[in-house]
Amino acid sequence: MTQNKTINIGAHSAQFADLNVEGEQLKIDGESFYKISNVNGMRPFFMSIVSHSNHWMFISSTGALSAGRKDSDSALFPYYTDDKITESFETTGSKSIFLVEKNSQTFLWEPFSMRQVSLYKISRNLYKNAFGNKVIFEEINHDLEVRFTYEWNSTDLYGFVRKSKLSNTGTSVVNVQFIDGIQNVLPYGIEEALQTSSSNLVDAYKRTELVEGSSLAVFALSAIIVDKAEPSEALKSNIAWSLGLHHPTILLSSLQLDAFRRGQEVSQET
Repeated sequence: MTQNKTINIGAHSAQFADLNVEGEQLKIDGESFYKISNVNGMRPFFMSIVSHSNHWMFISSTGALSAGRKDSDSALFPYYTDDKITESFETTGSKSIFLVEKNSQTFLWEPFSMRQVSLYKISRNLYKNAFGNKVIFEEINHDLEVRFTYEWNSTDLYGFVRKSKLSNTGTSVVNVQFIDGIQNVLPYGIEEALQTSSSNLVDAYKRTELVEGSSLAVFALSAIIVDKAEPSEALKSNIAWSLGLHHPTILLSSLQLDAFRRGQEVSQET
């Protein structure tokens, strides 16, 4: 005989719920989308996001992805097999962490992460437009009454575009500190075979810089990785930048994420 038990994680009761997965067509800003409600109730699946240019993107319903231009040797995020990409959602692609101040308390919330999946009552939904060139991830925290979404699409001029939005769905005033961005961006010049067989060597050659007075980050190699005793200068790079925030603190790595989770100050990386 099976009995339902209350499962505790530390001093908190875990919130497990039977998820009812549903699909429906709807419009967002006049554009047709297909919505999967409670997408985390399904097994992870893979999607291809199309482009009118030479962009390619393969993204998992977990949020992990690989993307680039032209072919797998020009990847912006590591090009691996489906299973490896799906499992890399904590370290590759979108990453958002919130410190939500509400009712004189501060709550740590990390959408689309497994770190707190049973500590809050949440809903995770996925939207993909009819043309197949946009995908939106949504997590609603019913306990904190906040909603976070991010969207991926691409443009020929700017490359891949990620848009994110945080909304207060309740009536109480909330103050929020947050980290929002992307992780595991590759420098220019990393071929698929090199990343697959020698990713640790690639890490040793990575050089990331912040352009002074801007939010533009440069991801490059300190030198072209060659198996010859000759100089080989790396003259090209991948770049990323952000808009919409006034005087943000820019992080170029994931080294300070744990400090932020603990409520400590983070400092700009250059």
